[in-house]
Amino acid sequence: MLAIALLVGACAAGRDLWPVERLDRQSAVNTTIMAEPWVFARDAREIAVNARDYLHVGVVETNRAGQRAYWLGVVAWSTVDRTALPVPVPPVRPGRIRFAWEEATLELESVPAGREAMGASEPIFAGPQPVFEDAWYLLSESQLARLALAPPVSVSLMSENDRPVHYDAWRVEPGALTALMRATGFVPPNP
Repeated sequence: MLAIALLVGACAAGRDLWPVERLDRQSAVNTTIMAEPWVFARDAREIAVNARDYLHVGVVETNRAGQRAYWLGVVAWSTVDRTALPVPVPPVRPGRIRFAWEEATLELESVPAGREAMGASEPIFAGPQPVFEDAWYLLSESQLARLALAPPVSVSLMSENDRPVHYDAWRVEPGALTALMRATGFVPPNP
């Protein structure tokens, strides 16, 4: 009931959250893409006063000749071109990731082959900057169901030395994932 209310509220606000379908010309994989990714942000004051790093987080359903799967994409980008700095500060790359809610966490490990593993030859959920890093995570039904309950309040990328880099929810529209699930016919498993 809450999901329907969120979807109706988003439509009333004039925003179309229905997912986009795309056929990859190289792999012939059909993808159904969340209409807009959730956006998480963190201030990058170690670089500049107004520098900010972003994560675009979204879900995609793939259909490969009837074999369906759900994937989570995470795209990291920044408002600052780090290569232009006197001492380059590398961006934190998505890899191991932790989602946090008030009462729970969910940790995922990216697939080594990236978007190619899901059959995407072009970027999905890319940021507005030409330089970005993306990672892809194969989701189980229970993991997708957890994400669908409510968007996380924060996301942490785990750095190479296991130090978390925290991003807080910035522009997160819960109805976007609800619409994707309705469009693909996903029914959460019984607990």
